[in-house]
Amino acid sequence: MSLRASVLAALEASAGRPLITVLGRRKRAADYSGEQLLSQARGRAQAWAELFGAGPHVLVAALPAGEGFLFTLLAALIGEHTLVPIAPPRPADAPDQLRHIAENCGATAVLCTAAQREGIVARLRTADGRPSCPVVAIDAPNEPVVAVARSGLPGIPIIQHTSGSTRHPKAVPIDAAQIRANCALIQRLWGMDEHTVMVNWLPHYHDMGLMGCILYPLLSGARSIQMSPFEMIRNPLSWLRAVSDYRGSFSGGPAFAFQECLSRVGQEQCEGLDLSSWQRAFCGAEPVPAGLLERFRQRFGRYGLAPDAVFACYGMAEFTLFAAGEPGRQPDTPSASAAHAAVEPCVLGEETRRSIRISDPDTGAALPDGRQGEIWLSGASTSRAYLGLPDESARTFDNETEDLRWLRTGDLGVVHGDLLYVTGRRKDVVIVNGRKIAAAEIEWLAAQQDAALNPMAAAAFMPPGAANGHAVLCIELRPGHAPQGDTGPVADRIRRAVAGAWSIELTDVHILPRGTLARTSSGKVRRQHIAEAYPAFAAGLAEEAVQ
Repeated sequence: MSLRASVLAALEASAGRPLITVLGRRKRAADYSGEQLLSQARGRAQAWAELFGAGPHVLVAALPAGEGFLFTLLAALIGEHTLVPIAPPRPADAPDQLRHIAENCGATAVLCTAAQREGIVARLRTADGRPSCPVVAIDAPNEPVVAVARSGLPGIPIIQHTSGSTRHPKAVPIDAAQIRANCALIQRLWGMDEHTVMVNWLPHYHDMGLMGCILYPLLSGARSIQMSPFEMIRNPLSWLRAVSDYRGSFSGGPAFAFQECLSRVGQEQCEGLDLSSWQRAFCGAEPVPAGLLERFRQRFGRYGLAPDAVFACYGMAEFTLFAAGEPGRQPDTPSASAAHAAVEPCVLGEETRRSIRISDPDTGAALPDGRQGEIWLSGASTSRAYLGLPDESARTFDNETEDLRWLRTGDLGVVHGDLLYVTGRRKDVVIVNGRKIAAAEIEWLAAQQDAALNPMAAAAFMPPGAANGHAVLCIELRPGHAPQGDTGPVADRIRRAVAGAWSIELTDVHILPRGTLARTSSGKVRRQHIAEAYPAFAAGLAEEAVQ
């Protein structure tokens, strides 16, 4: 069955019942049955045919969360177009980022809202002053456009983008077979089916939100509750309330979301909260600090959350989404002396263990259990290339051993029995006497020195030209904590702790207000970008000191 046919079948099977509910501010909620969704999708697909002509087309969706994006996604899938979901442009984006994305994908048009149209046209302008492709507002009348002849991307329903730790995020074409394979993996290992109720606040332009929380529930016949990421960030309690009110069985997010609930949701706010329906509280998208999920279990277990419901998982856009992490068992805590004790492990089953290999980052040789190396993945969910990056594609995707093709993830990890510890990014390390220490381990140890410090909003790095074992730490304060006048004593405690653990000398420690550090569109701290910009930042501090 084609992906188009699968989507049509799912919508028709739920013609008379709510399939997607969209939550808004002030308890506004709109239910959409399969019949209503299909009608909206067909209307939008017909409008595209009138605007652009015969397809299929490559359409960049620079849309906010909500009905507009959901109808656009469904229209693209049933019309067999290629949809490229991205975040609406932000001031912090590189000025040419949107134009690069549109040109790299060969976009027929960029879809946006009327309020954003003028700004998007400006970002798409080339040297001759004209936008590189048409810009179409989905909520306003549009004149027919002359679509530029494109080669198209037949058989590619979705192009995902990596988080963008480099200047431009990399485009990852995902075909229908990869989507079906990864969805089936979630269905087998997590039990997603027509009885599932997914509560989603995650961004629709990243793999966890798009695939795991919108498309896979749809293909499984499940109901999904869609809420804005900004609402969850503004008030983490809104996420827990949505799970409680709608009897959500699946919901999750990155580690920071679980930490936000612990830090910002007071006990008095939880009156009436019932989390007993929450069967799959998945935590992924970044290394998960050891102890975080146990604190979450203990705190919210009193409201009905089952301990075994909370678990760590791992995946990436290049693997469509999910690679490892299974519910139903709390992993044993490793010994404190273990190098990977700083992170929460993902439980591996027989199927996921076969798809993972820990390799020497330099030679590609397989490493035994207990040794840290680069995580390699293999399986039907693996994408084949980055769009427009042949050399990087060959290095990343074309690694063959023992008749298998492996994806180099760039992530560091350790397999110990049936547990996978994801310790950080290969490039995000500090080198001391030949050892590579994951930046996240340094950041988490630093944050333990003062309760006001946020371990998930930090960057430990070796600036350009740094000597062996010398590093810099920038770390933000947690929400609700004001900048301190004298940070010297805290910085000294951090230096001593890090030196004692790894003999690393922190030449500079900067304790910063919340929101200071550069982040990707998915909220991850851009350590490499910060490291590259640090010399100019340090020079500016020195100049201020002289003045």
